[in-house]
Amino acid sequence: MSKNHTLIEWSKDRIWYYDMPYRVAGAPMGHRMTIIRLDNNKLFIHSPIEITPTLQQKISQLGEIAYVVTPNKNHNIYLSDWWLAYPQAYFYAPPGLIHKRSDLTFDDALGNKTPLHWRGQLLQTVIRGSDRMEEIAFCDPLSKTLIVGDALAWMVDSHHPLTFALSVINGCYFKPAMPWYWRITFQNHTQLRQSIQEILTWPFERIILSHGRVIDNDAKAHFSTAFSWLMPHKLNITMSQ
Repeated sequence: MSKNHTLIEWSKDRIWYYDMPYRVAGAPMGHRMTIIRLDNNKLFIHSPIEITPTLQQKISQLGEIAYVVTPNKNHNIYLSDWWLAYPQAYFYAPPGLIHKRSDLTFDDALGNKTPLHWRGQLLQTVIRGSDRMEEIAFCDPLSKTLIVGDALAWMVDSHHPLTFALSVINGCYFKPAMPWYWRITFQNHTQLRQSIQEILTWPFERIILSHGRVIDNDAKAHFSTAFSWLMPHKLNITMSQ
């Protein structure tokens, strides 16, 4: 994980990410926000973190915030502040969030169909099969980057005892994996398998996760291995062109 409060340029003039501290049950897990500059020079914000003057100043140097998305209904803690700070932006809700945050007005709901605002630039799909929570995964073909929320975590860089214990229990310390607490909610393995297989056809070589170490090489192999428990046979991996 990058040093806190540092804006990291992941792909030149295209993608940045910003890490901030975040705790789960007292364990430091971190929270990563991703920023994509689209072809119209408008900014796409993925998984918004806590707003600070420093963060706002850094983002303002990149462009105008136009679209704010959260990958799943759990990534909503700071949405109210963003909604108030950027009233001109379009806010998109993943499955379940409109009901959970009825206090906010969303411009649209996210699903398998890509909104016109970033159609032809980003790929997206719903990771289906859970009776508790579904997530939207995104891919930027230009930078060959997959962007996920909680679908994968990799906490290997944290040495806090609570983080270590929780991550080992959830299977996402020594290797990137879907945390066990969420994995067990996927009762429909057929739907999940179809979602993962679709993602593996996308042109990505790296992965930005919301929690833990980013994956900057062998991304498809890591992703396929993380979901090998789903497959009676080895997943088909489509290599990037």
